[in-house]
Amino acid sequence: MCKGAEGEKQHGFCSSYLHKECATRSATCCELCGLQASLYCQADDAYLCRKCDKRVHEANFLALRHIRCFLCNTCQNLTRRYLIGASIEVVLPANINWTIGNLPSNKGIHRKCSRMHNNLSLLL
Repeated sequence: MCKGAEGEKQHGFCSSYLHKECATRSATCCELCGLQASLYCQADDAYLCRKCDKRVHEANFLALRHIRCFLCNTCQNLTRRYLIGASIEVVLPANINWTIGNLPSNKGIHRKCSRMHNNLSLLL
Protein backbone atom coordinates (compact mmCIF):
# COMPACT_ATOMS: atom_id res chain seq x y z
CA MET A 1 0.00 0.00 0.00
CA CYS A 2 2.80 2.34 -0.86
CA LYS A 3 1.67 5.90 -1.51
CA GLY A 4 4.38 6.26 -4.13
CA ALA A 5 5.80 9.51 -5.45
CA GLU A 6 3.23 11.74 -3.78
CA GLY A 7 5.50 11.61 -0.76
CA GLU A 8 2.70 11.17 1.74
CA LYS A 9 4.05 10.75 5.22
CA GLN A 10 3.17 7.89 7.54
CA HIS A 11 4.53 7.89 11.09
CA GLY A 12 7.15 10.45 10.05
CA PHE A 13 8.52 8.43 7.11
CA CYS A 14 7.53 8.32 3.47
CA SER A 15 5.74 5.00 3.02
CA SER A 16 7.55 4.37 -0.29
CA TYR A 17 10.85 4.68 1.61
CA LEU A 18 9.68 2.08 4.14
CA HIS A 19 8.74 -0.35 1.39
CA LYS A 20 12.13 0.15 -0.29
CA GLU A 21 13.92 -0.56 3.01
CA CYS A 22 11.91 -3.72 3.58
CA ALA A 23 12.46 -4.92 0.00
CA THR A 24 16.23 -4.55 0.27
CA ARG A 25 16.21 -6.94 3.24
CA SER A 26 14.26 -9.51 1.14
CA ALA A 27 11.57 -9.72 3.81
CA THR A 28 7.81 -9.70 3.51
CA CYS A 29 6.61 -6.19 4.28
CA CYS A 30 3.65 -5.10 6.35
CA GLU A 31 1.09 -3.75 3.92
CA LEU A 32 0.20 -0.84 6.19
CA CYS A 33 3.47 0.51 7.58
CA GLY A 34 6.13 -1.16 5.39
CA LEU A 35 8.06 -2.77 8.25
CA GLN A 36 8.79 -6.51 8.32
CA ALA A 37 5.55 -8.52 8.49
CA SER A 38 5.09 -11.20 11.12
CA LEU A 39 1.53 -12.37 10.36
CA TYR A 40 -0.63 -13.22 7.36
CA CYS A 41 -4.40 -12.71 7.49
CA GLN A 42 -6.15 -14.81 4.86
CA ALA A 43 -9.50 -13.04 5.35
CA ASP A 44 -7.88 -9.70 4.50
CA ASP A 45 -5.26 -11.24 2.18
CA ALA A 46 -2.70 -9.07 3.94
CA TYR A 47 0.74 -9.39 5.52
CA LEU A 48 0.97 -7.34 8.73
CA CYS A 49 3.43 -6.55 11.51
CA ARG A 50 2.24 -7.21 15.08
CA LYS A 51 1.50 -3.53 15.77
CA CYS A 52 -0.65 -3.05 12.66
CA ASP A 53 -2.30 -6.45 13.15
CA LYS A 54 -3.38 -5.44 16.64
CA ARG A 55 -4.73 -2.11 15.41
CA VAL A 56 -6.64 -3.69 12.48
CA HIS A 57 -8.02 -6.74 14.24
CA GLU A 58 -9.10 -5.00 17.44
CA ALA A 59 -11.11 -2.47 15.41
CA ASN A 60 -14.36 -4.46 15.65
CA PHE A 61 -15.69 -7.86 16.66
CA LEU A 62 -15.82 -9.17 13.08
CA ALA A 63 -12.16 -8.42 12.37
CA LEU A 64 -11.24 -9.87 15.77
CA ARG A 65 -12.55 -13.26 14.55
CA HIS A 66 -9.98 -13.45 11.73
CA ILE A 67 -7.46 -16.27 12.06
CA ARG A 68 -3.95 -15.10 11.24
CA CYS A 69 -0.90 -17.24 10.47
CA PHE A 70 2.53 -16.40 11.90
CA LEU A 71 5.42 -16.05 9.46
CA CYS A 72 8.77 -17.75 10.05
CA ASN A 73 11.30 -15.21 11.37
CA THR A 74 14.03 -16.68 9.15
CA CYS A 75 12.44 -17.51 5.78
CA GLN A 76 9.15 -15.53 6.04
CA ASN A 77 7.08 -18.58 5.00
CA LEU A 78 3.78 -19.47 6.66
CA THR A 79 4.15 -21.58 9.81
CA ARG A 80 1.81 -23.89 11.73
CA ARG A 81 1.30 -21.21 14.41
CA TYR A 82 -1.92 -19.22 14.26
CA LEU A 83 -3.26 -16.22 16.14
CA ILE A 84 -6.96 -16.16 16.94
CA GLY A 85 -8.60 -13.07 18.37
CA ALA A 86 -6.34 -10.69 20.24
CA SER A 87 -3.94 -13.15 21.86
CA ILE A 88 -4.88 -16.84 21.51
CA GLU A 89 -2.03 -18.75 19.82
CA VAL A 90 -2.63 -22.21 18.33
CA VAL A 91 -0.12 -24.67 16.85
CA LEU A 92 -1.48 -27.19 14.37
CA PRO A 93 0.09 -30.59 13.61
CA ALA A 94 2.11 -30.83 10.39
CA ASN A 95 -0.26 -33.26 8.63
CA ILE A 96 -3.93 -33.65 9.40
CA ASN A 97 -6.18 -36.37 8.01
CA TRP A 98 -9.74 -35.32 7.37
CA THR A 99 -12.68 -37.01 5.66
CA ILE A 100 -13.99 -35.42 2.48
CA GLY A 101 -17.65 -34.65 3.11
CA ASN A 102 -20.00 -36.29 5.57
CA LEU A 103 -21.78 -38.70 3.23
CA PRO A 104 -21.52 -42.48 3.75
CA SER A 105 -20.78 -42.90 0.03
CA ASN A 106 -17.28 -41.52 0.62
CA LYS A 107 -16.36 -44.86 2.27
CA GLY A 108 -13.71 -43.32 4.50
CA ILE A 109 -11.77 -41.51 1.77
CA HIS A 110 -9.10 -39.45 3.51
CA ARG A 111 -6.96 -36.65 2.23
CA LYS A 112 -3.80 -35.27 3.82
CA CYS A 113 -3.72 -31.54 4.09
CA SER A 114 -0.64 -29.71 5.31
CA ARG A 115 -1.85 -26.25 4.23
CA MET A 116 -4.62 -25.92 6.77
CA HIS A 117 -4.72 -22.13 6.55
CA ASN A 118 -7.20 -22.62 3.68
CA ASN A 119 -9.43 -24.94 5.72
CA LEU A 120 -8.78 -23.84 9.28
CA SER A 121 -12.43 -23.04 9.89
CA LEU A 122 -13.14 -26.79 9.67
CA LEU A 123 -11.21 -27.29 12.91
CA LEU A 124 -12.91 -24.56 14.86
